[in-house]
This record gives sequence, structure tokens and C-alpha cells, in this order.
Amino acid sequence: MQDGTAVSGLRLEDLPMADDRTEPYGILRDAGPVVRLAGGGFLVTTRAAADYVFRNPETFSSKRAFDTLGSPVPLLPIAYDPPDHTRYRRLLQPFFTPRTAVALEESSRSQVNALIDAVIEKGTCDAVADLARPFPPEVFLTLFGLPLADRDRLLAWKDVIIKLADLSGAAEPPPEVMQSAMQLFEYVSAHVADCRAGNGDGLLTRLFADTAGEPLSDEEALGLCFFFVLAGLDSVTNALSMMFAKLAAQPELRGRLVEDPALIPGAIEEMLRVDPANATIPRVATRDVEVEGVLIPAGSAVGVALGAANRDTAELGDPDTLDIERGYNHLTFGGGPHRCLGVHLARLELKVVMEEWHSRIPDYELAPGTRPQVTWPAGVIGIESVPLVFPPRRTDV
Repeated sequence: MQDGTAVSGLRLEDLPMADDRTEPYGILRDAGPVVRLAGGGFLVTTRAAADYVFRNPETFSSKRAFDTLGSPVPLLPIAYDPPDHTRYRRLLQPFFTPRTAVALEESSRSQVNALIDAVIEKGTCDAVADLARPFPPEVFLTLFGLPLADRDRLLAWKDVIIKLADLSGAAEPPPEVMQSAMQLFEYVSAHVADCRAGNGDGLLTRLFADTAGEPLSDEEALGLCFFFVLAGLDSVTNALSMMFAKLAAQPELRGRLVEDPALIPGAIEEMLRVDPANATIPRVATRDVEVEGVLIPAGSAVGVALGAANRDTAELGDPDTLDIERGYNHLTFGGGPHRCLGVHLARLELKVVMEEWHSRIPDYELAPGTRPQVTWPAGVIGIESVPLVFPPRRTDV
């Protein structure tokens, strides 16, 4: 096995990601299908290489890739590989079908409209602080049968864990992450104990009551809750932040969605393709393996660069163009056995926000003098503030 010609020494933190991702994802593509990072580890940048990593979990392990999030229990199901992972997917899949996601649609629309009600008469808001940030936690709390009053606590813990953890898998979690992780752990532990006693009507209560298969243990239930707080809250918030920034700056595209709401699902998928919130998906090589002629030693961190793989010129003739009718099967939700369990729920959340907002506030733009930028470097990228202005509307008419 020969060590191929991987570009070495590339520093992800040096990529010019702040304003637009076209240039940095082009830099990654030009660096080759396998890139050797300056800080250690490798990055795959093409659709073919990404599919290979995702579809071979026995070689590219997810189990060892998420230790830096500080969870005292393994995150379920992402921190397991087949065959254990297969069992968890089988247990959880019935609770994450398109039908079960639709069951949350009515409450989700009510939650979104309540957030819109709070800003519509003002003629100005921050799309992140006032909508994209508070909405996903409310969906999570509804799904798990937890009080909506706990939203701000969840957000505070999640923010520390996500912002300070090294999602490359190469470093120990800092003390701040461990402290927030333990507080979150104590919170979900109390919820698991309550559900085990048969109280409430959330996801865990129904899982514990299902005696047809092998039930989840308390530790496994804790890992599931911990994972959904981190993955379910941050990814949707960041996706929405980049979508609002993009639509606010492109009145022609926004107008198409207002005129024909049937275009919204396709627009969501295309915006997810060009701007995935998860910049990289981490894995760890379990053995020496050759990818595109490059030797990756056992134990190496291997990241899948979703943004670059989604813009692979071997797949698309114009990968940097936003075409809302493209219909391309992107990798933003991952692939292989670890493809995002909550994909249907995430799509529902994004669709509900886009539909309700553009139905009630169709005409908006970025507040004068603002320049929304993504926070970088980060394992999950997003924009912290997207100030908008629009014609005020009364809610009582």
C-alpha cells in the first residue's frame, strides 16, 4: 500500500468561510479528494470518497468520533457502530418516520406563529435570536414531553458544549464543556427516571412502554436525550440562520417562494446542499486504509467535508449555483447506516418556518449596515445574528 499524493498542511481555520462558502469549498476541492490536515488527521472532499467513508462504518468508526462533546454516556445512536447501531436504529426508527414527524406539524406551526406574533408589529427582528434559536428547542421539548419553560436552560447548556468542543475528535473537552455536559446530564437523568416510572407521554415514555423488542436501558436513554439536545437544536438553528441571510439578500429568489410556496421544499434542500450546517462529519479509521491512493493510518481522524462533497464537479456541472429546482440527493444529512435519524423532523421544522414566515412576512431585507457572517472555525457553522427589517403588520386583523 503506497502513501499517495494527499495535499498536506491545510489549516481549516484559515479558510475564508465568513461571508460565503463558495471560495473555501473550492479550495478544498482543489486540494484533492483526500487532504492531510496541518493539525493531524485527514479530510475527504469528493462525493465518491464521502460515500465510501459513510458506507463502511467497520473501517471508519463513528463510535470514537464524538468523545469531545463531554457526554458521560455514549451518544445514541451516533456513538455506536453496527451491529449495536443496527439494533438502536431498529428500535428508534418507528418514532422518526415521516408520519410521526407530521404528527408534530400542528404544534410546530403554532410555536412558529407565536414567535412571529412577537415581532410582526415591530417591523424588525433578529431572525436568529427571535426565531431560529428558540424554535428547535420547543420542538424537542414537545417531542420528549418536557415543559417548554425549560427552553432557555437547554439552549445555555447546548451553546457551551457545541461552541467549545473540538468536533475533530482530536482533543479533550475543556472544563466549561464538562460542566455544562454534567448539568445537561443531570437534567435528562431526571427525565429518564420520570419516564421509566410511566409518567408523561413523550418519546421516552412510549419507548419504555414498548415491550415487543429489547427495551432501552436508562444509560441508553440518557445518551439518546443528550444527543438530540445537541444535534437537534444546533443544526436546525444554524441551517435557518444561513437560509434567512441568503433569502434576505436575494429578493428575486424570495419572491419566487412567496409566489409559489410549493417551491419551498426544493429551495430548502438546495440551500442545505450549498451551505450545510455541519462543516465536517468526524470518523476515526479503525485500520490502515487507502482512499483515492492515499494511505490513512489506523487511529487517524477522518473528516467528511460535506460542503465540498456537495459541490463536487464530477457530480454537478454548476455546483456553486443555487438552483432550487435541482433535486440533487445531497449529503448534508450524512449517508450509510449513520444517516441522520431525525431527517424527517428536521425537514418538517425547516418547512414550517419557511412557509409560515413567508406567508406572514413576505417582504423583508437585511437591516441597513449589517453583514451576517458565519462563525468559523466551528464543527457546526451558522450565523449568530441576522437582523431583518420589514413592513410592520398588525396581528389582530
